[in-house]
Amino acid sequence: MLPLLSEIKQKADALIFDIDGTLLDSMTVWNQADIVFLNSRGFEVTPDYTDYVKSARIEDAAVYTKERFGLPDTPESIMNEWNAFVDHAYAYEVPLKDGAYEYLAAARAAGFKTACATALTPRNIRSAFTRLGILGMFDSIVTLSGLPGFPDKSRPDIFLHTASLLSSLPSRTIVFEDVPAALSGASKGGFMTCAVKDPVGAGSERSWVSMTEDSDYFFTSWRELIED
Repeated sequence: MLPLLSEIKQKADALIFDIDGTLLDSMTVWNQADIVFLNSRGFEVTPDYTDYVKSARIEDAAVYTKERFGLPDTPESIMNEWNAFVDHAYAYEVPLKDGAYEYLAAARAAGFKTACATALTPRNIRSAFTRLGILGMFDSIVTLSGLPGFPDKSRPDIFLHTASLLSSLPSRTIVFEDVPAALSGASKGGFMTCAVKDPVGAGSERSWVSMTEDSDYFFTSWRELIED
């Protein structure tokens, strides 16, 4: 389990958060977008397909989808179709995970540096974070789409870049993630890692158990971490 903020203050100066499936209860939105898109072309979403696209840049996921299924669509048209499906959800529907707002507010009050490192697009971040009142709770927000040399989160590059913006050492920084590949990427960079449970992010109960064993910390709900 993740210790309370008052306890991890002795070990960490900064906290880096994933967004989809970690702060936002949004993974089902992307999963449904994949299902609708591929079903309309006669294909099914498979676990290995989901494992790749959930931690990749949208640009790379579109190229992968086109090549894997031999689609005539351009990567740009694939992204446009996905975005048309999800934009409304981020602007009007996607909620914060229970307790996430309170945890972020408490972390800021405790003096932690906070940032996001995400595959989500800046447009959807702005619309969701503004609506949910958390846009000002981060010192930096870094997206894979803004770092074209960093293809996905299985490598530590995006986390190292984000930590550098916070002037925080990886060994003094906790990365919160719901996807195994991203946790592995952060670990490769020397970060402390915390697995956040999400049914789509983990993929299966067996995968979740493995995530808890491979991470420094883990929890199933932000609400568990709120101090009285």
